[in-house]
Amino acid sequence: MFPTLLATPGLATFAAQMDDERQAHLTEFGEQQHPDGTGGSTRDLAADRLFQEAQAALQDGTVTWRHALEMMTAAVAAETDPAELRTLLVRTAAACAAWARDIDRRPHPMVCAHCGKPIETSESRSTWVGPLKAPGVPECASPRFHLGRPECRTASDRASDEWMREYRARTAVRTADPVVPAGQDDAS
Repeated sequence: MFPTLLATPGLATFAAQMDDERQAHLTEFGEQQHPDGTGGSTRDLAADRLFQEAQAALQDGTVTWRHALEMMTAAVAAETDPAELRTLLVRTAAACAAWARDIDRRPHPMVCAHCGKPIETSESRSTWVGPLKAPGVPECASPRFHLGRPECRTASDRASDEWMREYRARTAVRTADPVVPAGQDDAS
């Protein structure tokens, strides 16, 4: 099979994470088949109301990702034509990918995870410490601590130790202990 080349920035990472999640669903539940359960006047009204709310927010300059996702999922819930439903599901997934990319690109607030006070920034010297960024955690959500404050450094060390414990637990190779019959040793 040939690799899929994705040209949109951030989409390859999102697609890989979505594939991992889909594999986890298959492992837990197997391949699923359910009726769509979509359509109906109540769902149509909800989709229309959320569309109008999103349009008003767009006009006001206050539109949010929540508006977009609620509007799209309401449209999915209202649609009964299988071809249109599939198109809407793909569009909703694309909007989710765009939202995830937006989160990934947000700057760090530069607030210490220990004391809650702002961390100064400098282009000529380091001003913060922290554990490695965990996979799947956006930069803006990674904990940072004051470099020059001993109590914040101590908190950073604890966070780094905890991160390392979790990382080792996630990546440990789980194999059964070899069974050695009684009376035999490893040298035989």
